[in-house]
Amino acid sequence: PISLYVHIPFCRSLCFYWQFNQIITDRNDSISTYLDYLSREIKLQAAFFREDPKLEQLYFGGGTPTLLNDAQLGNILKEIQQNFNLIKDGEFSIEIDSRQLSDLSMQALKEIGFNRAIIGVQDFDDHVQQSVHRVQTENATLLAIRDAQQAGFKTIRTELIYGLPKQTVEKFEYTLGKIITANPDQINLLNYQHLPEKFKPQQNINPEDLPAIEVGLEMLLFAIARLTAAGYLHIGMNLFAKHDDQLIIAQRQGRLYYGLQGYSIYPDSYRVALGVSGIGSIGPALSQNDCDLLRYYSKLEHNILPIRRGIELTPDDLIRRSVMQALICHSVLSFESVEAYFPIEFKNYFSTELAKLSVYEQAGLVTLNDQEITVTPKGQLL
Repeated sequence: PISLYVHIPFCRSLCFYWQFNQIITDRNDSISTYLDYLSREIKLQAAFFREDPKLEQLYFGGGTPTLLNDAQLGNILKEIQQNFNLIKDGEFSIEIDSRQLSDLSMQALKEIGFNRAIIGVQDFDDHVQQSVHRVQTENATLLAIRDAQQAGFKTIRTELIYGLPKQTVEKFEYTLGKIITANPDQINLLNYQHLPEKFKPQQNINPEDLPAIEVGLEMLLFAIARLTAAGYLHIGMNLFAKHDDQLIIAQRQGRLYYGLQGYSIYPDSYRVALGVSGIGSIGPALSQNDCDLLRYYSKLEHNILPIRRGIELTPDDLIRRSVMQALICHSVLSFESVEAYFPIEFKNYFSTELAKLSVYEQAGLVTLNDQEITVTPKGQLL
């Protein structure tokens, strides 16, 4: 089985905090041109899968996928259905900007075929929103959550960011309280990482406006207490979900996975990336499409996959990926379970890492014994 990631890079305005590829445009012809090339890439990628594998996961990310209207999104879905074996009850997700729903409704998205909504919230305070150049009314956001619930989406996830410029604990408390009342299935707490030398839009943010690290940690601890009291469970990586959520059930049953798109009930080892800058993972190889739009178009005109770079994982990479995923998904790692899959003696192979972990054990973040590593609840936060 495979998963498909579709990158829609376009935005109406530049979000200063954003760390992914975004292209600012108000022109519908730019979007139409991009979709034409995206259609070419769908056909080109599908030709490599001769055994017609099942497509279990579909994720539309951005940018702003909801800049597209229902006809444009519907046409892409039809193109995918014609070229891939899309299963009936898969996990079909779309990132939603509540500011950009003028040509779309939640009901339309559901009828097109999406069943998971990821709704960006950030923070409801006007000063915080202005400092990151994303002004989004509280009413529009809460309305989007309510409309997704009424449309019958299987899962609704909201994403909040703590550590934003001009953000305070009190402002964050207000936003979190409103979101808890809206009752989404999942709440993802993202920690803003200020890396202006790597992400150019962040150069517009004044470093003096950023809250102190201690304030960010206070926001996180407060959020954990409020979410736990409201009945949400911490899966890990600051993702919280209701007790009957499919991710919580999968974690309890030992079948939770973690990949390029975060937690999932589906293995993420075969992920096809479509669109400019998309990152895919096929077996032991990772690849990224061209980030430059013209180079992306040029390769597709010559029927060449628009891949910019790739890396083949070594046996050591694969072992370490397996270990990291086990800790991220289950917070416990049995040495014997790793030795059953890989021809290593765990304590010898990871002797350097185990020695370094003693510092974390003394800090109460992990516990170690001769059979396993366990991440403590305190360690899960960090």
